[in-house]
Amino acid sequence: MSDALTAGEIVLALAVIALLVGLGAMVYRTRSLSREGNLAVMATRYPNGSWRTGMVRYRPDRLEWFTFRTLRFTPERIWKRGEFVLGSRNALDSSELPRAMTGDAVAVDVECGVERFSIAMAPADYTALRSWSESAPPGPRSQGY
Repeated sequence: MSDALTAGEIVLALAVIALLVGLGAMVYRTRSLSREGNLAVMATRYPNGSWRTGMVRYRPDRLEWFTFRTLRFTPERIWKRGEFVLGSRNALDSSELPRAMTGDAVAVDVECGVERFSIAMAPADYTALRSWSESAPPGPRSQGY
C-alpha cells in the first residue's frame, strides 16, 4: 500500500510542478510583451464567431493582439493605426461578457481595412484605445478635412 501511496504522491507532485511551470511561463510571456509597449486585456469577435480573449499591445504605428491560448511571443493579429476605425461604444450584459472579463466591459464595432469585427474591453482600456486612435498623426483618415 505504501508503494501505491508513493506513486500517487509522485503523480500529484508532477502535476503541481507542471501547473507551476505553466503559470510561470504565462507570467514571463506577459512581462516580456509589456516591455515593448502597454498591454490591455481585449477580446475580439468576428462575424458569426465567439469572443476570443487576449492582450492588445499599443505600438506607435499599429496594434498587436496576442491570444491567451498560446505562449507565442508573436502577435496573432496586427492592425495598422491609420486603418483602425472605432465605432460607437455599447455596454455588454453580464451574459455577453467574454471569458476573463468582469465588470462593466464595453463592446465596439471596428473597421480595419476590409476587416469588420467587434472588440470588448474594460471602459478605462477602451478610453486609452480611443485616445491612441484619435491621436494618430495625419494620414489617410485626415485627407479631405
